[in-house]
Amino acid sequence: MSEATHREMPPLYDQLEVEEGRYVPLDHIMYGGEDPHAHLVPFERIYEEGVDENYPYVDNSAKFKRLNWLYYFQSKTLIKFLNYFRYGFRMRGKKNITGNMDILKDGAMTVCNHVFRWDMCGVFDACGWRQLRFPIFRGQMAGKDRERMVAMGGVPIPEKLSDLRKFNAAFDYYREHGFWMHFFAEESRWDFYTPIRPFKKGAFIYAYKYKLPIIPMAYSYRKRTGILKWFGKEACVTLNVGKPILIDPEKAGNRAECIDDLRRRTHQAMVELAGIKNNPWEYNQTEK
Repeated sequence: MSEATHREMPPLYDQLEVEEGRYVPLDHIMYGGEDPHAHLVPFERIYEEGVDENYPYVDNSAKFKRLNWLYYFQSKTLIKFLNYFRYGFRMRGKKNITGNMDILKDGAMTVCNHVFRWDMCGVFDACGWRQLRFPIFRGQMAGKDRERMVAMGGVPIPEKLSDLRKFNAAFDYYREHGFWMHFFAEESRWDFYTPIRPFKKGAFIYAYKYKLPIIPMAYSYRKRTGILKWFGKEACVTLNVGKPILIDPEKAGNRAECIDDLRRRTHQAMVELAGIKNNPWEYNQTEK
């Protein structure tokens, strides 16, 4: 393992090997033990969850449109600016989006590791002014960020099977209307965690269903230096954007094989984008 900041390594880091010069932060990281999908980020419960049979999975109301415009504009201006100072945000590889619009013109799905509070804002930055829709953990609907996450395009994952049909119908609607999609395939957020965790296969079921190219993205880390030391103590972040991953036409006829292939190739691409030579988690470790 390359350059680190702390004497004590968390489990599995002894198996982690990164490229020469890559920075591996050990302060401020979250680690959830044997469950790579464990939800670790605490939140203060302010509301009832508010996700029931009456929840509007597709909301075209004037109020939603107003909040959507407000928060999206804020993300692309104020939060984007703050992200550069609070987390030292940088981006590499945006040309893999702008230079492949012939492939992406009919839509795409982005997949990224989930490693700090404003990581979604970095994904928005990479995608320009395109609107994204993305699943969010149902429990977050009780926290203080509920309004913002929903207005930015978050769709809560329901608990009941009957509501799951509405959730799926909402993504059908968004796909028909040209929205891009985003998934944190690791499912939960582990702050400043370096390895790429196993993926849930849900994202790749949707990618197969809608025949969407997948844009892999992975955050890596840098030491906080210079003026950036004034704005925080955590590592700085770099969003690495990879080349679009397309469905293998030779596997397209076999749904299960194609979904697994998309999951495997996306995971491998993100491992490489993060500068990892030996990743301690397998792509399908919890859902083989």
